[in-house]
Amino acid sequence: MPPRIPPSAVGLARSSARSSAVRSRTQRHHHQPQLSRQSTWAAAVDQAKNLVQDQIRHMPGSSSSSSASSASSSGSPLFGSPSGPTSGQIITDPISLVSSELSSLRSNVSSLLGSGHPSLDTIAKYYFQAEGKHVRPLIVLLMSKATNGISPLWPELVAHAERTRPKDDAGKAIERDMGINEPLSPDAVLNDFNPHMESIEGSLKPGFSSSGAMSAADATALGASADFSGILPTQRRLAEITEMIHVASLLHDDVIDASPLRRGAPSAPSAFGNKLSILGGDFLLGRASVALARLRDNEVVELLATVIANLVEGEVMQLKSQAASEGQEAHAKSDHASFWESEGLSAHNQGLDKAQAVGPSEMPKLGPTPAHFSLYLQKTYLKTAALIGKSTRASTILGGCGAEAIARAGLGGDVAERMRQVRDAAYGYGRNLGIAFQLVDDLLDFEATSAAFGKPSGGADLRLGLATAPVLYTWQEMPNEGIAEMVARRFEGEGDVEKMLNLVSKSRGLERTAALAKDHARRAREALDVLPDSDARQALLKLNDQVIKRVR
Repeated sequence: MPPRIPPSAVGLARSSARSSAVRSRTQRHHHQPQLSRQSTWAAAVDQAKNLVQDQIRHMPGSSSSSSASSASSSGSPLFGSPSGPTSGQIITDPISLVSSELSSLRSNVSSLLGSGHPSLDTIAKYYFQAEGKHVRPLIVLLMSKATNGISPLWPELVAHAERTRPKDDAGKAIERDMGINEPLSPDAVLNDFNPHMESIEGSLKPGFSSSGAMSAADATALGASADFSGILPTQRRLAEITEMIHVASLLHDDVIDASPLRRGAPSAPSAFGNKLSILGGDFLLGRASVALARLRDNEVVELLATVIANLVEGEVMQLKSQAASEGQEAHAKSDHASFWESEGLSAHNQGLDKAQAVGPSEMPKLGPTPAHFSLYLQKTYLKTAALIGKSTRASTILGGCGAEAIARAGLGGDVAERMRQVRDAAYGYGRNLGIAFQLVDDLLDFEATSAAFGKPSGGADLRLGLATAPVLYTWQEMPNEGIAEMVARRFEGEGDVEKMLNLVSKSRGLERTAALAKDHARRAREALDVLPDSDARQALLKLNDQVIKRVR
């Protein structure tokens, strides 16, 4: 594991960068790629202590979000106390660090999604009217805050961002100083009418160029001022784009799953029909792509564009039967293949009765193959973890840690390597946090109990035909209980769901799933070791701990 970057090194990078930034402006006439802003929280900060845990446990859009909300507090014994390291200070309210950015998320996204067609305008904004948890924007903003200032390019980025902001007709500051609302093509060519953005797009106030003429020393002073939150406009916009992509996936998922409800209210398909829901999701992706392009950073565009493809691939993978055919064995060669062989058969088999344990050579005959587990984990990554991991990585790139920007500035050697460590740390944290969250969500679908009847309830994933980690582990332990047949028919046989719930309750499937989730939480925690200590880093650690402490 690379060493943590000490605070002194960050300070040195900042001070040395001031002189280099001045030189770079005299030697070069181009400026760094432009970047972006904004975000919302719908609840008051006085409830933040309890709200943070609710946000994580109710993260919408995972394959089992609806089932997780019905679980009880019985999950805690599976996980025990978090073992993550903490610094002298304890962050109890991660939201407070980015509350101003989160407070404007919903209104900013609503502006980005404006349409001249009333029906499209309504459906596009429908899921943003509810009090969403916005966990993904929260993680993006905290990662931005935790890594900003590390790059030698940071003073130039602050200089480009912090200048007098023009006002709109209502006197509201328009954050277009980094070009986040500036079109790349003429309006007549774009032909993209958005009534909410008419007075903003392509109308830089005369006298305010985008060349970033502020000195690095002034930028440093502004960066320390109370008016500057330490998060760039481009990073705020990235948080909004992340939520737009996520909500677009919800619109599509609710059509596929025929979900009648979303967050306790009628789902979009229930309210508007399948056709409008699909078109509304497509519209969100289109507007997100426009906002993404205006960040003017190729690395970031590439990352978020592949997220959209990942979400579709994951959904298609989920639609198919969990039974692995010979053609699917290739998936077992992915980076998820080791789960079954190393963790599935070694770490999680410790303590199993030897009569229950199944050896690797027996698995293809009696139980699930490595491909089954590999496909499940790959689907988990594509549907849940890819967006979190790639958006957190993108936040560091917008903060000056991108490979392209570093190379263009002529920086290499130790500096380039350190920036790579920061990018990889952000991605490693988001990827593992996302996988850990989904594993816990899948576990809670089985762990839910009914106090009234004293027997297992839940099983929403089974009713969707999904064989998640608890099922696969149970199948491995009990290969002769007909689980293979139930998986093959997607639990559609009479009594399949109830039988599988009963088998899972008798196995160590839940305990082993919890252990795997804890392992990913550990990986996420360790990924942050290379970052300097800060309030934002501690808040990210706090969120990571809360993933495995969820009780419902």
